[in-house]
Amino acid sequence: MKLTHIGLMLVICLIEASASWSEAQPESRERFVCTFGGGQRFIDIYRLASRGPRGGGCRVDYTKNGVTKPVWSSGSDYAYCVKQAVGLVTKLSKGNFSCKPQTIEPSEIDGSTPP
Repeated sequence: MKLTHIGLMLVICLIEASASWSEAQPESRERFVCTFGGGQRFIDIYRLASRGPRGGGCRVDYTKNGVTKPVWSSGSDYAYCVKQAVGLVTKLSKGNFSCKPQTIEPSEIDGSTPP
């Protein structure tokens, strides 16, 4: 298979994955709040509703300086997202941040309450 075909297939997969993420609804969210001085950072782990035999997917968002970006995701491996998020919490902790888990109420998952 030519390299251009592989690149095209990758682009198509990424487009399909991004479309499915926008349709998928979060089933649960876990959050770590990391503080240092006056600054706060948030690491949110979303478990997406299970669809099919492979189970649900996940996404990790990182909020820094009020800007939230998705940093990791998986279509079927929640443990991957947890591992990546814990790695980020560990890195921030080594940088003198104090990180603690925060309970998220079910009404906050739908996005009605800002992070």
